[in-house]
Amino acid sequence: MKKTILILLVFITVFIDKSFAQDNGFVKYEITDFKLDNPDDPQMKMAEQMLKGTITKLYFEKERALTKIITMNGMNITKIITDKDGNNEMYMDMMGQKIMVKLPKDKIEQLKKEKNTKEPEYVHHKDKTKDILGYKAHFVEVKSSDDQNTSMSMWITEKIKTNGVVSQGMDNSKIGGFPLEYTITIPGQFSMTTTATEFKNDFDKSVFGFDKAGYNEMSMEELMNMGGGGF
Repeated sequence: MKKTILILLVFITVFIDKSFAQDNGFVKYEITDFKLDNPDDPQMKMAEQMLKGTITKLYFEKERALTKIITMNGMNITKIITDKDGNNEMYMDMMGQKIMVKLPKDKIEQLKKEKNTKEPEYVHHKDKTKDILGYKAHFVEVKSSDDQNTSMSMWITEKIKTNGVVSQGMDNSKIGGFPLEYTITIPGQFSMTTTATEFKNDFDKSVFGFDKAGYNEMSMEELMNMGGGGF
């Protein structure tokens, strides 16, 4: 259960359709639907309390992006810096315990090969569309042969271009677009939908200059042994 939670974490309406590719902006995500399969299960109730108030903030430019994931009313904060090549640095502040992990793209790909992790298949349904924050989004089924117990679907737009991390393990280039909404379902546990609820064309660039002091660096392998390996 701990691993499941960490994987999910380390996840202004405009009424016009954008006709250009947006590569600079700010997007805010919130959990808009959460359903427990067994509401009387105390462990699942705890998971609901931890996850339901999650807020994700993504700031992105052409050369870099910053993802900020806030859970448990600010007690847990994860920041992920992504460069133009898809390399990441993750800063986790979990109730005062500060951890920094470097996540270079080639290392992530190497670990996938070592674990024989197959890339999921993204099945695009361009005939199914809806408007999210003024962007036309189409429906995508995510089919994975590695984890039959978890299913995922999303609504993506091709009008936003960024390597910024929306949810841990998502690669926008392989998805074929930018997720504006996604639903994760774990049978017997819960179903959770995360939706983009705010978009801005610009933001204060000082967010990239956050204080990086006091974080203990950890390897990817050490993080995975803690249960945080969503790759």
